[in-house]
Amino acid sequence: MSGMAQLYISQNMLADFKKEFELEDYTVCELGGNLVLPEYRGNGITTNLQKMELELAKTLGFDYIISMAHPDNLGSCKTLEKVGLNFVKETRLSNGFLRKLYMLKLK
Repeated sequence: MSGMAQLYISQNMLADFKKEFELEDYTVCELGGNLVLPEYRGNGITTNLQKMELELAKTLGFDYIISMAHPDNLGSCKTLEKVGLNFVKETRLSNGFLRKLYMLKLK
């Protein structure tokens, strides 16, 4: 195994993030937990995993897909934009972490 991806779908778990994105009235899922072993990075694995997650989110009928990345994590930010998510804003979340927020309307 060279990498893994997680698609978070629990609306209860995402409640704070939905509020941050002003999407409380919509079904939302989050691209999160994408990890690729260092020796396999730079081969498009994360991009392919995120494309699969996007297709799954569409199939499951979510209204929006969101994601977050640290502003200094240029690779993650670039990949999120490459798969079609749009930069929303940079903010400090309620947990204190600085993040760039991205989202894409699915329907």
